[in-house]
This record gives sequence, C-alpha cells and structure tokens, in this order.
Amino acid sequence: MLSLIIPCYNEGVKLIKNIDLIKNYLTENNIIDYEIIVVNDGSKDNTLKILKEIIKENCDIKLVSYEKNQGKGHAVKKGIEKSIGDFIIFMDADLSTNLSAINNVLEEMNNYDVIIGSRRHKSSVLVKPQNFTRRFIGNTCSLLTNLIIPLKISDTQCGFKAFNGNFAREMIKKQQLNGFAFDVEYLYMTKLNKKTILEIPIVWENDEDSKVSVVKSSIIFFKDLFRIRKNKLIYKEI
Repeated sequence: MLSLIIPCYNEGVKLIKNIDLIKNYLTENNIIDYEIIVVNDGSKDNTLKILKEIIKENCDIKLVSYEKNQGKGHAVKKGIEKSIGDFIIFMDADLSTNLSAINNVLEEMNNYDVIIGSRRHKSSVLVKPQNFTRRFIGNTCSLLTNLIIPLKISDTQCGFKAFNGNFAREMIKKQQLNGFAFDVEYLYMTKLNKKTILEIPIVWENDEDSKVSVVKSSIIFFKDLFRIRKNKLIYKEI
C-alpha cells in the first residue's frame, strides 16, 4: 500500500485542484491501493474548511489538523504517524514536482529504503526555475549541508521524498526538528543506519506563490544543521 502525505499551510485554493490531479493520476496509472493524508499545519486561511469539504466527497483521504503552526517537519511527522502504507511518499501541496515521480518511485521502491527527488540530477527538467536569489541560497544551503553533515547528496531540500513505511515510522520516533532542516535529519538517520538512498530525476516547476521566508528560514536551517550533527548518537540504531 502507498501512503501519500501532503503537508500544507495556507494552501486551501490549490488543494481543490491538486487533490483531484493526484487522484486522477493514481487512477490513470492503476495505482488503486493507496491512502492520501493531508496535514493542515495550523493554516490561518480557509484551508481547514476546504479540506473538510473535500473529505466529504473522498473517503480515502485522511485529515490531520491542529491549530498552531508547527513547521513542515512536524506536519510530515504527524502524517507518517497516521500512515499504514508499505511505502510513504511526502510531497508539497503545490505539486512543484510533477506527479510522474510517483511511478518512478514505485518502480524502484523494492530496491531502496529511501528515494528522493533531485532538482540537480543531470536528467531532471526544470520547467520554471527559481529566481537567482533562491537558487543562490539553495546552492549555498546544499554546499554547507554536505560540509557539516556527511551526506553526499546533491539536493536535500526537494519536497518529494519516499521512504520504506516501517523504517519511516520508526525513524520519526527519534525526530528532533520541526523546521525545514527535517529533510536533512531524515537523510542523516538513513545514512547512520546504513539504509540505501537513491536520487531520481524529476520534472520540477517553481511555485512563485511560495510562502517561505528565504532569509529567516535559512538562518534557522543553518542552526539546525549543527543540532543534527550534535544528535548523531540519538539517531543511531533505529
């Protein structure tokens, strides 16, 4: 079974269209054994109201919701806790990563513990790249991440990742971070526990409506990298 986890914060309008796109894709590709878990990370707009309306018409969608915004890492963790799938994919609500990546994951998931989308893969197609500032900060984050944490991964922050379900549900028990560095934390735990990782090419389109404050998030991200390195012993023996 496949569990699709979609963390969201103030994404109500996009979800109306994107949930349909996801379900249609799964149907067209004969993926029938699945669950969709949408996690409302304390949205301040009408996201929760819209999600409740969507769920009325879609019994295969689970909703996790809480009032206070906790961060993407917390939202993904809550989604994984509710999952029952053999494989787990989490992806951004804006569908920046083309849904074709789902089939790419399912083709390889029995061979790897973790599969991650990479915008820096030589075969990836960037339909609409980020602006210069975001690209520069992203490249800097990637460089510093691999200097501070020995991952040797080209793109730790792509919002599309897949995990063996049992490993993911054990892994989050040791999760320490709620912010955007949680991706690095997951990948570090994967490496420390000698699990296999595959980076796959994706078709990716930048979402210009992104609500992420790049400068503020980057400062927190860098601080969290050192927290991750400090927590090395906690992450072992999952």
